[in-house]
Amino acid sequence: MQAVTILLVSVICITIFGTFFHSMMSRRTKGISRRIYQARMNISMGIMFVSIAILQLTTPGGSWLRYTFIFLIFALGVINLYYGVKHRRYFLQLTHRKP
Repeated sequence: MQAVTILLVSVICITIFGTFFHSMMSRRTKGISRRIYQARMNISMGIMFVSIAILQLTTPGGSWLRYTFIFLIFALGVINLYYGVKHRRYFLQLTHRKP
């Protein structure tokens, strides 16, 4: 159980730095590459939210309100992850098209 907690905390820390990095890079670039960085930021945020929800599930105790918030955080993470992957695929296809 302690190894899972350490793994989840390290994943959260890595994705926090990834989110900030991709956010800064998306502000510095223009065009399609900006959208690709925004999609990567959404992927990082999705992984971070899912990891936070799983980390909260491993802690003892709980009530229906706590589980409701955990579910909302998990759902937000899955949505961010889905749309981040979807938009990344779309914009990468746009960069590889031949005019």
